[in-house]
Amino acid sequence: MDKTEALLGDIRAYLKIMAATALRPMAGRVLDTYEKALLFSKLDGNTPQLRLQELTKVPQPTISIWMGKFMEAGIVSPPNDIYRNYRAMFTLQELSISIGTLKRRGGSESIVEPGAVQATSPEAA
Repeated sequence: MDKTEALLGDIRAYLKIMAATALRPMAGRVLDTYEKALLFSKLDGNTPQLRLQELTKVPQPTISIWMGKFMEAGIVSPPNDIYRNYRAMFTLQELSISIGTLKRRGGSESIVEPGAVQATSPEAA
């Protein structure tokens, strides 16, 4: 890695930290249930909505509605040339959200536990 790449990495990290800090209040209002946070934690940019439905037990039409709300809040990026599906721009930890403290929506006893929460970047993919 040369100095330019190191500097760009530092700038990217700084911007991400500043953005996460600014978005925490909004993210906390949008990711206000266990199911929404679980879904958000699965948004890797590669997993299609039908697979997300299987993983989270959240109906696909509800996922579509939530994607719009996540986009409005600035916490996900839409599908693009690099990622074919929605991608979380931050981890739950970066947004200071603890999934274990969130309430479940009614009728969602079969929700699976989240795996490792990791927001990916194009460089890491």
